[in-house]
Parts: sequence; C-alpha cells; structure tokens
Amino acid sequence: MFTFEDLLGVTDVAIREWLGAMDKKTLAVALKGASLDLKNHIFKAMSSRAVDMLKEDMEALGPVRGREVAQAQQEAITVIRKLEAEGRVVLKTEEDDEYVV
Repeated sequence: MFTFEDLLGVTDVAIREWLGAMDKKTLAVALKGASLDLKNHIFKAMSSRAVDMLKEDMEALGPVRGREVAQAQQEAITVIRKLEAEGRVVLKTEEDDEYVV
C-alpha cells in the first residue's frame, strides 16, 4: 500500500508532475502532517518562490484537524496514483527492472 510518506521514494521529475496536478490548498493541508524529510523532498522539486508561497499558505491555515490532514493526504495519493495509471509518473520499479530506450 502506497502512503503519503512513500513520496520520499518518488523522483523529482514525478514530484513536479504531481505538484502540477495537485490542488494547492489540499497540498498545504497534506503537508501540515508530513515529516520534515518529506517536506524537504517536495520543496526541492519546487522553485524557491513556490516554496515560499506554499509555506505561507501552510502557516495561514493555522491548526488543522488530524482527519483533515489524513483526508488531504489521501487525495494526494489518489492524484499520484491517477498519474501513474495514465503513465505520466512511475512510483516504483522492481530492483532488477531496467528501462529500455
């Protein structure tokens, strides 16, 4: 089962694709409950201006209920799974699996 924290293993290219498909408010709520490592992983795939704006949005939200965070994280997983189904991102590959170009 893919969890929100599993985004740590997703490439920067896939994170950028996912960020483009995400609702910004949902992203801000989802990140409120994320680990610092995951936040940094996502932030490094963004421009510094976009990171600053997202951090401002997160601060402006104030306290958020845990169930709202869990719901936002589930929506984020749904978005990245949809992108995977469309072939726009790759979430995981088998260790011995190689891409053929």
